[in-house]
Amino acid sequence: MIQKISTAQAAMLVFNAIAPTATVVLPIILGTYLEQDSPIGILFSACVGMAIAALIGSIIKYNQGAPFLEWIGKRSSRWLAVVLGIFLLQYYLDASAAIMREFVNFLKDNVLLQTPVFVLVGTSLLIIIYAAHKGIEAIARVNSILVLLYLLFLPSFMFGLGDYLNVHRLLPMFQHSFASVTLASLTPVAWMSEVSILLFLAPYLKSPDKARRIGWIGLLFVTVIMQIIMLTTLMTFGPEYLKSSTYPGFVTFDIIHFGNFWENLNIVFISYWILSVYMKLAMFLFATLECFKQTFRVRENGPYLIGLALIIAAECLFTWKQPAKLNEFNAQGRFPVYMLINVLIPLSIYLCCLVKRTVAKRKGQAA
Repeated sequence: MIQKISTAQAAMLVFNAIAPTATVVLPIILGTYLEQDSPIGILFSACVGMAIAALIGSIIKYNQGAPFLEWIGKRSSRWLAVVLGIFLLQYYLDASAAIMREFVNFLKDNVLLQTPVFVLVGTSLLIIIYAAHKGIEAIARVNSILVLLYLLFLPSFMFGLGDYLNVHRLLPMFQHSFASVTLASLTPVAWMSEVSILLFLAPYLKSPDKARRIGWIGLLFVTVIMQIIMLTTLMTFGPEYLKSSTYPGFVTFDIIHFGNFWENLNIVFISYWILSVYMKLAMFLFATLECFKQTFRVRENGPYLIGLALIIAAECLFTWKQPAKLNEFNAQGRFPVYMLINVLIPLSIYLCCLVKRTVAKRKGQAA
């Protein structure tokens, strides 16, 4: 029996597929280009992300939640589906490895300073393999609990920063050109495009016709969280601090305390973030497995799940060994890769479907 997830659970999956790593990487990228205008960059990228979500949702509604690559094979040719599947498989393997490396780098720099990297990767691997093996329904249930905990953490976060927030640090605004806003928004748009993971979650949706709404709700929540983190960081430290700190969003956690009896709460927030990253990695590993199964017509998980996870670990350990190389890719190389895989390919497929449907209607009317 195929596991099914509700619309709310799917929206929370979309949120957690983007938010955990975006909160680490985006503040410094946006702050470098836009300084106090960084919230404008988030809004701009959110608008583009909503358009991408509409595209992905339209494809899922059109194919009625069918397995993506199998549907392409039936609509066009089997070999096209295989070639496209190989490209998508490479994308998900690389994306998963980059996510894991960002996660490991953060732990190594801030939490587990003396722990070897391979131990961190190995431990993470065991957790996400177990989660992916349990299936998307189990991942969705745990993920929903984590996302709902935001209702507890966000008020605590805002209340703890109350004495440090200074709205004057946001001034002056609207000092950057539209070109600067566009340039700064490229990387956030790339992260927003990860809503395309819905293409491989579609067979497990209870209501595939609501995929567009699922994407919009998930991206809206991402936008709200990113705005809160960006605004509070700016109002606490000012725009110049964003350029000099490696993890500006997390530094704000260090100063939160409630009186003298409850302080050093950063470990609470970091522990929660670690759980969120595990859920994101489990989702991407599950999507990688689905892509592999659809590409090569494999029905059973078998040893493939472990094999794909080991490939991700190997790329994490060796390809992204140098943090500077990964940061450069995030700032410059991520946008074209993500746009090709998450936007241009789905858009081309959708346009071809529309053309075929139009031609078929005209032939029917002529007959």
